[in-house]
Amino acid sequence: MKNHIISSFILLVTLVGCDKVEMPIPAPDVISVNDSITFPSVDSANLNRAFKKTYVEEFTGHKCTTCPANTELLLAQYELNKDRMIVVAIHAGNFAEVDDFGGYPTDYNTPYGTLLFQNYTNASTPIPSAMINRREFDNFNNLQLFNNATTFWTNPINFENSNTSALIALGIEADYIDSLGIFYIQASAEAIADLSGNYRLLLLCAEDSVVSEQLDSRADETIYPKKIITDYTHRHVLRGEINPDQSLAGDPFINGGAEAGEWIDYQLNAELPSNVLDIEKTSIVALIVDEASGEVIQSEETHVHVVE
Repeated sequence: MKNHIISSFILLVTLVGCDKVEMPIPAPDVISVNDSITFPSVDSANLNRAFKKTYVEEFTGHKCTTCPANTELLLAQYELNKDRMIVVAIHAGNFAEVDDFGGYPTDYNTPYGTLLFQNYTNASTPIPSAMINRREFDNFNNLQLFNNATTFWTNPINFENSNTSALIALGIEADYIDSLGIFYIQASAEAIADLSGNYRLLLLCAEDSVVSEQLDSRADETIYPKKIITDYTHRHVLRGEINPDQSLAGDPFINGGAEAGEWIDYQLNAELPSNVLDIEKTSIVALIVDEASGEVIQSEETHVHVVE
């Protein structure tokens, strides 16, 4: 069995640009590595080798009047398939704009979310929309972006949940060192089949159950004026990318393929995004992305373990 180790520490950085859009993503702040702290370990016995998980990126916004109903349908699928699904809500576009005077003071936008939105949508794209493993479905009109949960999201999600075997197994563990304000993250993967080509590892930070305002066409205006629910619970909110490479697909992970049984380790320390409100509700999502197609071939999520 081959064993590769990739260590990636965030050091002094300024800005890293992106070729596709004019807006660069700010790179993470300076971190001094503490050599006395060890990275968490991934237990190979617990890796999912049986199936590819279904990763859903939901484009949404607090000014989107139909988003809550669609989100409920997505979450219903998630609750039935927690072992197979990972959901991240990406607030971006016009419906995610902050409006202090209009009743929407909370900012859920992130540089990564905006970049993703700009690369996969256009001015005519309806919101809410969702991507499923960032792949095109030839059995669903070659669509990659689905814009209505009631007619489009359900079937491709069910298809992915029931019809995909794993090419690679992925494990992720994340410790948050409270005294330093730093994540120590270990990602480990094992090739289930021979792989060709290059693959990248993308690490995202998400926070669950964040309460703030949300427009909802179904709201009772006698309780919520202008149908703005002021105590709406936002689920699985993207808080940012934490890779030092700061690209849509993350950092180089497998170069030139891998043999079945090959093991790849990746270590990273990174600062907690400043927009996180509650570390206890925070998770790290790891994605292995095919560099050629952009498809997510495996995903995994872990809740952050807080170390005092």
